[in-house]
Amino acid sequence: MDDDIRTALDQMPKKNRSKLEPHEDVIRELRRKGRTYEEIAKFCSERFDLKVAPSTIHAFVRVRARRHQRLRIELPDPNLLGTVSMGSDRPTTEGVSEVKKKTEAFKRRPLIEQARKPQFEYDEDQPLQLVRKDEAAQR
Repeated sequence: MDDDIRTALDQMPKKNRSKLEPHEDVIRELRRKGRTYEEIAKFCSERFDLKVAPSTIHAFVRVRARRHQRLRIELPDPNLLGTVSMGSDRPTTEGVSEVKKKTEAFKRRPLIEQARKPQFEYDEDQPLQLVRKDEAAQR
């Protein structure tokens, strides 16, 4: 490549592909602190005068998490999802083992229950008739 072209390319500033790129560190820190995408969108609107949808922030975070394996800390730990205790900003692992125990017990239950006696019998050559419980027990 020609030296003049190389110099021109080196002098060109890097173009941001997303309006959120300059605020990537702030978004990452807010995600680490457990903030929702809606809260981050509101924060960007108030602090940076940047109107952005929560879904845009979600896509921004997901793309970077896939591109850079080291940035997986942006996403909440899947083992802690749904275990945040009310009134606390920090996730707890209380109840996780309890849920796992219940799940394992549910998986171990028998799949086929005992066959029940039919409540009525159908014979297409006979008209339908109501049968009392005591008569059905005799059959």
